[in-house]
Amino acid sequence: MGKIELQQPTNHGVTVHDYSSPACWMHEVDPGYLGYWSRQEVLVFLKSLLEQERGGTKAFANIGQAANLKIADLILGSELDQGEICVLLQNEIAMRGAAVAVPRKRLTNEHRTKCSLEHAIASATANQAELVQTIEQAVPNIFDPELNSHLTKMLQLHRKQIEQLKTLLT
Repeated sequence: MGKIELQQPTNHGVTVHDYSSPACWMHEVDPGYLGYWSRQEVLVFLKSLLEQERGGTKAFANIGQAANLKIADLILGSELDQGEICVLLQNEIAMRGAAVAVPRKRLTNEHRTKCSLEHAIASATANQAELVQTIEQAVPNIFDPELNSHLTKMLQLHRKQIEQLKTLLT
């Protein structure tokens, strides 16, 4: 008996690819594949930003120590805002499943170096300007609208704090 030969269908020169897995949901894709920072890079950024923000808290505390009571009261709000930002960043880091480094506590017999009010303000201003620059550079690289919203609010706050610091020098 004759055998029937099965012909393979032709694609007329078109290459057909067989993919190894079905398409996944967009939230499962690492943003790094889309040209944004990977999840790990975002985590490194958040940890670095947290350390910078802690520095900002210390800078405002130094102003409070060097200033008279009226200025110290004005600056207390900024110091508290910095603390709130630190808490927000700690929560963002924890949500991403990473541990948050606990800041080292100062020994009770360790004293802060006293500095002039002008020096404390200049230090805080430089810290805030660095924070603004760091956040501005990061926002376009992050594919997380909620985090970008938080970062944008931080930017606005830091810019406001810079303006407040400028008024203290006049």
